[in-house]
Amino acid sequence: MTEAELIIIGNGMACQRLLAELVQQPNRPARIVVFGAEAKPAYNRVLLSSLLSNELPDSAAELVRPDWYAEHNIELICDDAVVLIDRERKLVVSRHGRYRRYRQLVLACGALPLTPGYANKNANNNANNNANDSNRTLRPAICHFRNWQDLATLRLAGQQLQHAVVVGGGFLGLEAAEGLRKLGMQVSLLQRGAYLLNRQLDASAAGLLQQQLMQRGLNIITNSEISSLNYRRGQLQSVALKSGQQLKADLVVLALGIRPNIGLAQQSGLSVKHGIIVNRNLQSSDSAIYALGECIELNGETFGLVAPINAQATQLAQTLCGKPAAYCSEHAATQLKISGIALSSCGDIATLCANAGSFDACTDYLDAELNEYRRLWWRGPYLVGAVLYGDTGLSQQLSQLIKQQQPYHGCRSALLLGKVEPGLINSTATPAAVSEPQQQDAA
Repeated sequence: MTEAELIIIGNGMACQRLLAELVQQPNRPARIVVFGAEAKPAYNRVLLSSLLSNELPDSAAELVRPDWYAEHNIELICDDAVVLIDRERKLVVSRHGRYRRYRQLVLACGALPLTPGYANKNANNNANNNANDSNRTLRPAICHFRNWQDLATLRLAGQQLQHAVVVGGGFLGLEAAEGLRKLGMQVSLLQRGAYLLNRQLDASAAGLLQQQLMQRGLNIITNSEISSLNYRRGQLQSVALKSGQQLKADLVVLALGIRPNIGLAQQSGLSVKHGIIVNRNLQSSDSAIYALGECIELNGETFGLVAPINAQATQLAQTLCGKPAAYCSEHAATQLKISGIALSSCGDIATLCANAGSFDACTDYLDAELNEYRRLWWRGPYLVGAVLYGDTGLSQQLSQLIKQQQPYHGCRSALLLGKVEPGLINSTATPAAVSEPQQQDAA
């Protein structure tokens, strides 16, 4: 049985970024083995929606050339998830019977999509299924939008079916709905809350977004949830909403969010809560096992954006090569593009919208003709939140003010319009202090 200096479980974007960082280290682990549950090597999940709508070719999602792994002495094992970690013997066992010993182990297991009860084949669905198995537990004509298999399912549906219902008004739900609409389907999108993207936008920005998307042909229903699915002879016919409304449906796409994939870690006896518990060195409760990405929990926080996960990969690569480095969480701006519509937000927008006592004042800008909107939230001289719709050119400046918590004493209206007085925003911030805006739910 061969021993690897390093084994990585999970071959998603977090793993690939870690590998890219490791191969640049002069004292990197000589032998690295990667186990992936999917049949395809790591790809850019952020681009799935663009592939669905045929805006980009499949090749655009490739992160590295197929021969990159062999060039760097990395053994990549696809379509073979690890099912057992023997911590005492430092051994992993895969579904297809592969055994590998390790000196160091990294869990990059990602996250699993949330599945409501009405979508499960049976109520006793195993919550620890890996991402490659998630669709096997779903009733007919229901799928998630999370991986390459889901992309293939939705492409086929776009060719054969007419009516789709997408559940979830977050980024992935909106992108799935727009992609299916562009394939010619009639699409209804259901949002449980009062407005779309309610964690990133305020009601005004969300209203502009909903108006634009409905003008394109999407049927968007807020404050709505499915109560039941109606089948006839095994074929999905419609969905019933809790309001009593019936919607035609040949397909239901679930985009209700994610939860850290902790099943393997839990089975192995590692400390877990919402995610795999790690310290600032991204080390688990076992000193030989580390974790990063969507599967971890650090000081009560979980992660689903590209920027912090990339930062974790950079730090962890140094630690694995003998130069321990601590990861410090930063709240970068979330910058999204929904089918050509640019959005950006920074700060705890959900709390600011729900609690008027969490800020002192707001400044707003709206150009209805150009579909441009901005709102800034203030607490004393400090900017604590920003939402931009249509034109996001100010995103990085505003994000810098929020993250560094430097007081702003200039004209707030001028800041809102991008006419900042010289010297009022520190322009000497280091690159590490100002993270590039990133798309949501990418790792």
